[in-house]
Amino acid sequence: MDDFEKIRSISNHSVELSGKSLSDAYCSACHLKPDPSLLDKATWEKSVLPDMRRRLGLIIADDFGVAIGEDNGAPLGIYASETLIRKSEWDLIQAYYLENAPESLPQIVRSSEKIQALDGFELITPHFANKRPSLTTIAVYHEEESLIYLGDRLNQMFRIDPADLSIIDSITMVSPVSDIRFREDGGLDLLHIGYMDPSNWAIGKLQFLQENKEFSSVLLDSLRRPVHFSFADLNGDGKEDVVISNFGHHIGNLMWFEQSSSGFEPHLLNNRPGARKTVIDDVNGDGLPDVIALMTQAKEGVFVYLNLGNGEFKEENWLLFDPVFGSSDFDWVDIDGDGYKEIVLVNGDNADFSPILKPYHGLRIFKNNGLNQFDEVFFYPMHGASALVVGEFTADGKTDIAVISHFPSKNKDGLDNFLFFEQKNAFEFEVKTKPELGQWSLLTISKGDVSGNGKEDIILGSFDFKTIHAFPAVNWMPFIILLNQVM
Repeated sequence: MDDFEKIRSISNHSVELSGKSLSDAYCSACHLKPDPSLLDKATWEKSVLPDMRRRLGLIIADDFGVAIGEDNGAPLGIYASETLIRKSEWDLIQAYYLENAPESLPQIVRSSEKIQALDGFELITPHFANKRPSLTTIAVYHEEESLIYLGDRLNQMFRIDPADLSIIDSITMVSPVSDIRFREDGGLDLLHIGYMDPSNWAIGKLQFLQENKEFSSVLLDSLRRPVHFSFADLNGDGKEDVVISNFGHHIGNLMWFEQSSSGFEPHLLNNRPGARKTVIDDVNGDGLPDVIALMTQAKEGVFVYLNLGNGEFKEENWLLFDPVFGSSDFDWVDIDGDGYKEIVLVNGDNADFSPILKPYHGLRIFKNNGLNQFDEVFFYPMHGASALVVGEFTADGKTDIAVISHFPSKNKDGLDNFLFFEQKNAFEFEVKTKPELGQWSLLTISKGDVSGNGKEDIILGSFDFKTIHAFPAVNWMPFIILLNQVM
């Protein structure tokens, strides 16, 4: 039964319900019902509730002149073609939300003295002379070549020598690169997002590029805004398969592609948009690789696809979040050293219907009790938290976390766009930062031993929206390196 079928069954009720009861029924048909306290009254009234009403097929005079459904690029079936809720019932739902929503959300308040200076990491920036827009989509270190691979929105991929921060060469891509894998044989697997802005176009590609760059082949095409891939032999046939997170927009999915002698055969894991990232691991100890996935739209949460063998998977929901939660990135790692891996997650996506500062954005750790059941044991607020890396950066045997925000507070007294969490005891961290990083808009973060001193450095990618449609006023600044010199 699809979501609209569930809603149709609700709309046939004959008893009178309150606004809360109606919202419990209608909202829960498609996702976790959001509490009114999660957004301010104006955002509910002017943005979120009108779109929800239109999706239920209830069009009113206020919608005159508003592009709805297919007129706004949404495929058939995203917005109901029939009215699925009575106007009187919708009025009760709206009144419930507006009566219980706050005028404004609480502010994140904490003492600045509790955030320490991040010593031991030297900030390194390139000095390119050209005025190219800084629109980095990926920046990762290739240890075998000792080079940084950097891709941007302008469909270029650069190889950069971190020793002197010089450009070795560049190549034009078919679209912005969203993920990259360095093969042991020297070749590259490249994931091309297609059209980067929100769209439903299926023009993304998976490309293989030979080491000498003289040969390339498209392994998969017609992907819907793919943002991440993972590789493993999922069906035990000795061939490597690939899991692709097709983020999409109104539509998208999570797919695994079975490699055969004739190419790749698609298999669906999740038919909803917002697939952001996957980690492949044997989570139940049966010897088969399972797929852990972060879904960040519609039914937002962390799901696991348990491998049943013979290419069959069973979905289980590990964590489920409110639809305004804004999940952005996660990792699967043993934080406290007890032998069980935790879910380390940041939520801070703030680019859709509710672009307001939210006090529940930040870094979260969900502890594993050993049975793959998870409880939140750590939360640190950070407006717009968007990506993270986890590693042993301080050489003390404990796992640390670095987080960036692409949607930080614009207030000078607000939160930084980079925070470093140095673990002192299990789930106890000292929070540190480099305030000078606040001058750049950060979109990507990765790690690697760039300096060759045996310690992992941090590479930050800069993406400045102001330079997309305007000639940049400053020189190209596509990345920043935090060089690890911790003793």
